[in-house]
Amino acid sequence: MTETDNLSGTEFAGCRIMTKIGQGGMGSVYTARHLALDKTVAVKILSPELARDARNVEFFLREARSAAKLEHPNIVQIYNFGLENGSYFIVMSYIDGKSLADVVAEKGPLDAETATGIILEVLEGLGHAHSKTIIHRDIKPSNILLGADGHPKIVDFGLARSINEEKQLTIAGEMVGTAYFMSPEQGLAAKVDHRADLYSAGATYFYLLTARYPFEGKSSIEVIHKHIGEPFPNIIRLKPDLPLWISRVLEHLMRKKPEDRYQSAAQVIDEIKRLKTAELDGTAVSNERSIELPELSARLAARAEAAPAPPPPPPPPPPEFKPFQPSEAPLSSDHTPPAPPRLSVNRKETPSGKELQLPKLHNAIKTARHASVTLAAMGFFLLAGSTGTPKSTIPASLLSPFSSGTAAAWIFTAAGLSLAVWSVFLKPLKLTPMHFLFSAASALAAYAGAVYAPSPESTDLVSKAFFCLKLAAENIASPASLPAYSLALFLAASKSAFKPHWAAKTGASAAYGLSLLLTYTYFRNGLAVQPETTYLALAAAASLSGLAAAFIQRRGALLFNPPVLFLAANVFIFAMFSGPQIAALTEARLARETPRVEELNREAYRAYRLALTEREAAVPEFDTDGRPIEKKPVVKPAAALPATREELGRAAKAEHLELLASRLRSDLLNASGLIFLALFMLLMANIYFVEETMSYYGERDAAQE
Repeated sequence: MTETDNLSGTEFAGCRIMTKIGQGGMGSVYTARHLALDKTVAVKILSPELARDARNVEFFLREARSAAKLEHPNIVQIYNFGLENGSYFIVMSYIDGKSLADVVAEKGPLDAETATGIILEVLEGLGHAHSKTIIHRDIKPSNILLGADGHPKIVDFGLARSINEEKQLTIAGEMVGTAYFMSPEQGLAAKVDHRADLYSAGATYFYLLTARYPFEGKSSIEVIHKHIGEPFPNIIRLKPDLPLWISRVLEHLMRKKPEDRYQSAAQVIDEIKRLKTAELDGTAVSNERSIELPELSARLAARAEAAPAPPPPPPPPPPEFKPFQPSEAPLSSDHTPPAPPRLSVNRKETPSGKELQLPKLHNAIKTARHASVTLAAMGFFLLAGSTGTPKSTIPASLLSPFSSGTAAAWIFTAAGLSLAVWSVFLKPLKLTPMHFLFSAASALAAYAGAVYAPSPESTDLVSKAFFCLKLAAENIASPASLPAYSLALFLAASKSAFKPHWAAKTGASAAYGLSLLLTYTYFRNGLAVQPETTYLALAAAASLSGLAAAFIQRRGALLFNPPVLFLAANVFIFAMFSGPQIAALTEARLARETPRVEELNREAYRAYRLALTEREAAVPEFDTDGRPIEKKPVVKPAAALPATREELGRAAKAEHLELLASRLRSDLLNASGLIFLALFMLLMANIYFVEETMSYYGERDAAQE
């Protein structure tokens, strides 16, 4: 228990503390009786733990200094602040009511008239603060208290600052505010002025009307990103009964650039009052005119001419209609009846049943931007790899750009990584496994392909990068590129195999079959041997099972899985050609083994006979005592035996795998097959981006409806 919890019943800062009414992030709030003013007040006390940090104290006192400059019925009044008995405090007017956040949580969305009345008073309070060069910077429903008299009061000026204040209490680049109501310039940590409060007031207005945030996400970063980059949602889709002018005001309040918004609180107030008056008078000009649809207008006009004359309208309803609260007291008899409903182009469908294309255009722009960023990233990795040269080992080759002593590899790699990170931030769900996998594979393939490109040694890095692309284009129809095509088709088919659409499953099956055909062609090319029928039957069985799984399965299984079964079929195709080749190599080794062993035995016998001849012809030798020195006898060598078939088979298998690895390495590197794979992986990453974007916004739109 902190010491501030024991204040009830004591005198503090000229007040008699009564009861504790709240506990916030900065400290505790009490009701108290101000002894000099003889009125109930609220006393806010900074918690002792936060008071140990001078920055927290400055934030706390900044709230008091900012609010103390303001005297307005819609802003909480400050009577006193300072330090007493080691505790920092603020004495302010007591509001007998709840925050707007609590009101919406209890009652749900407010009706248009109530919400508009509240936001008008909030704007009046903000206009007063702005006239005193005070920016609140954290306008949100929880910082607006609704008194028992129904009038709102703005509280918590802890993030406020003066426009003319020279000393900045926040470090450069720091974001301040609450993510759900934060303006784009606050999210970008850019220069903030009074128009940021207008944006937050618009987000608060949206929340009061819908009980939902304008932009939602799984994290504050995602929400801020949407404030910065996504179009403002149309509130009419959520609340079709709202007047269209509210959508117009909200869209104007929450524009991304401050210069495109209303420029003052007074301007917003005048606009709302003008539009409300026009709505009541029946002279409101809707914002349908902002989008011209000449084809739709012509179609509607032709339909109206062809249609029979409509029956006479029914008599007007009794005068019980009220614009914003239809369930409450009826209007007086002199009110004009409501205007007939107007065609709104902000709805999801036009009368012709066709959707407007603006969301699709927005997604197309996002897709083009993502494709451009990822393509540029791959280009930088290609340039980074072009600074290296092949070495004796793969690790040494891949590290050669960085060990060459030039800074180009570091610069291009850093640029490529920066663009790759940017591409992640362009995604609605940020880092996802498959997008990351294909993006990383594309970068690595482009980098390695450039390192191993067989370009002339005197070629500069830019020319080498273009040489890689040229070589890949020249070998696009070469048999050396078949492994790259087979792998690309296999991955593309594996992506579509589990989709519920029959067209996707049919396409995946065709891609799997073509991948197997390319694998067969590559391993069969130029071979005189016949494939083993056993492995051929196994490959056919695995393929048919894979086709059945592709049409039946909608999610991955352990064994009855299209990618697993078609991968097994590819392995069987490799085995059915490898077996005969290994057998042929074994027979060739056997054919060479007998002459080789006979030649070894002959060489050994000749060496033995030569040693005997030299021993017999040698002059006897004696030691110092005159005794003859005995020479070592010449031993007849044992006959060499030929290697067994098993030993020759193992050697033939190793030789076959080495030749195959050399062939694949030559086809992928010397023919720039890795560059093709890099482009394909880049395509797959962008396909995942498109699908993710469409799914995300489709689910969001469905939830909004």
